[in-house]
Amino acid sequence: MPLRVLHVLDHSVPVLDGYSHRSGSLIGAQAAMGFLPTVVTGPLHNLDDANASEMNIDGVRYYRTPENSGFYWHALRRRYPFVREWSVMHLLEDRINSLLEDNAFDLVHAHSPALCGLAAARAAKKHSLPFVYEIRSFWEDGVDQSTSSLRYRLARGLETRVVKRADAVIGIAKPILRDIAARGIPESRLFHVPNGVDSTRFVPGPLDNDLAAQLGVTGIPTLGFIGTFFPWEGIAWLVDAACALHRRGVHFKLLIVGDGADAGAVRAAIQNQDAGGFVNYIGRVSHEEVARYYSVMDVLVYPRRRLRITEAVTPLKPLEAMALGRAILGSNVGGIRELIDAEKTGILFEPEDIEDFCRQAARLLNDQTLRDQLGLQARAKACEEKDWKTVARLYEPAYAAARENCKRV
Repeated sequence: MPLRVLHVLDHSVPVLDGYSHRSGSLIGAQAAMGFLPTVVTGPLHNLDDANASEMNIDGVRYYRTPENSGFYWHALRRRYPFVREWSVMHLLEDRINSLLEDNAFDLVHAHSPALCGLAAARAAKKHSLPFVYEIRSFWEDGVDQSTSSLRYRLARGLETRVVKRADAVIGIAKPILRDIAARGIPESRLFHVPNGVDSTRFVPGPLDNDLAAQLGVTGIPTLGFIGTFFPWEGIAWLVDAACALHRRGVHFKLLIVGDGADAGAVRAAIQNQDAGGFVNYIGRVSHEEVARYYSVMDVLVYPRRRLRITEAVTPLKPLEAMALGRAILGSNVGGIRELIDAEKTGILFEPEDIEDFCRQAARLLNDQTLRDQLGLQARAKACEEKDWKTVARLYEPAYAAARENCKRV
């Protein structure tokens, strides 16, 4: 009988970000493998999706946590500290319980943050079902960057509580699993399922000549970034580094596509450096337009700062660039290093080191043969090792271990 898996998510499509993209890709791949996945999203999804409704996507049912006028929803909308988090867990746990009572499932698979994990752990235990917890990033790192703060310690304690309850723990990056092992979780319960990419969707294609002409990059070697402007991504720093590269006489353009919390800092950096002549801030573009912008970028840059979160977490966007056969220039932090084979599928530079950035960027911008070679090798790795069809198979041993460990309790 196909394995019936209830996936517990913070949010999903139609909210579009890296979290929902990974979720949709892996769940779709599981369905293609013959699993029977079902999805439930927590109450925070409803705050981002004003028209939140249950739906079927490629045969997979997506359930929501329905809104009401009760105290927990009131606390959630008002964003009361601590009460808000408690409300998320309470509402989601009730919703999971109702689904487990009305439907037959073999396993509950919750995805971080820890609020989803604890709600799912409690519901799975109540119904005597195996519980799998997947960590994409540690909740404490998103709550507070100060490891000595009360918020950080409380969030870390909750994360640890969830992993100790899990029958199997999945990490999207190896540093995450090393951290979990240090918290006393047996390695036999730890499984690595990295980020992936749909190599049939992201396929090398021709230059979009119209867009290149519109952006003024025709015939000009072009650096590019496409993604969300989180502070740790280092995009404002990239503008400063690009200015240093420009002062060295290297001929290029930099295209910046996206939006996010650090957008103001990025715009300010361009203005303060008077870099508008060679740095083009494009902002957010539609999902359908992304491929056009990739086509006019010769080198994709991922200048992440060296922080705990960037050492532990692997991003999705470099995998898209790899599948598209683009050359990659990334900072030498753990999350990038886990994806890129230095000098083979991309070039690495020391984080926030402008001299090293300029040195490596100049190599790529001045050598099309090098760019082409890196792109070909990156595409091959994406197809052979990183396609979701391959990555999704890694869930099978994790699920088998969870079912076996649940029996022993």
